[in-house]
Amino acid sequence: MAIPNTLDGQIVWLVRKVAEIERRARNRKRTGKVDEIDHAKGLARVDFGEGFRSGWIPWKEVAAGGIKSHIPPTVGEQVDVVSENGDLTDAVIDMSSPSNENPRPHDGPEAVITHGDVRITIAEGQATVKAPVVLIESPDVRLGGNGGKKVARIGDNVSVGAGSSAGLWPIVEGSSAVTAID
Repeated sequence: MAIPNTLDGQIVWLVRKVAEIERRARNRKRTGKVDEIDHAKGLARVDFGEGFRSGWIPWKEVAAGGIKSHIPPTVGEQVDVVSENGDLTDAVIDMSSPSNENPRPHDGPEAVITHGDVRITIAEGQATVKAPVVLIESPDVRLGGNGGKKVARIGDNVSVGAGSSAGLWPIVEGSSAVTAID
């Protein structure tokens, strides 16, 4: 829009310009709750309250280079939405903020990630995984470090070297908590 030639026109133009700048400044960072998610596209909609809901906007990830993360927000999660120019057309979901509905999962210095019944805690010199099931898929699993002995499973044969039971015999009992496939 061109600047008007008259003084009163210029004042009106300036008032409108300042109002637009103030509106955009208020919209540079807003806090709301995620109310809909499209996981496949990496987009979510945020409800800011008072009937104001965002369009589909992306969320930031912890890492998106050689190391990648996928930690999508959840419905009801309180998040900050930021926009460089104050217009939601370039907005991103920046960070999540704990709330009364979703408090912090821990109050100590350790890093903690939770999801349902799964909890991963990373402390100085130790990582702990608590879950109903822990699945490790790898062609080479080494418990305790390199150079360990092979782990046998129920049905695997063991060699008995002496006595009346000499020979190969199947293992008939094992751990009630650890299983493995070959």
